[in-house]
Amino acid sequence: MKIRVRDEKITKAIKKLEGIDIVLKTVEDAKKAMLLVLRKTEISRTKDYEGLRDIALTRVVEHTTSAVEYQTYYEVEFILADEHSIDMEIALIKELQAMFEKL
Repeated sequence: MKIRVRDEKITKAIKKLEGIDIVLKTVEDAKKAMLLVLRKTEISRTKDYEGLRDIALTRVVEHTTSAVEYQTYYEVEFILADEHSIDMEIALIKELQAMFEKL
């Protein structure tokens, strides 16, 4: 499964969780930032979290009204060890979405 997160939500989360300002220039920057965010989730403190092997990110730029105005999103895909980790993935997605909605 994938979720979409605006770049500014990721930078705000890092500011709130780590107290640092970051700039996301590349997919690798975003992946490092998301790994920091994931590290702070409740799910990451459970044994089930071991079922998350990795995350894959894709940068998406949407031009909503003109070529000048755009939004940058990152699609975050969770790569699981096996299908038994689906419940953990769903719980993780819910926790992340709740976290990002507050920002």
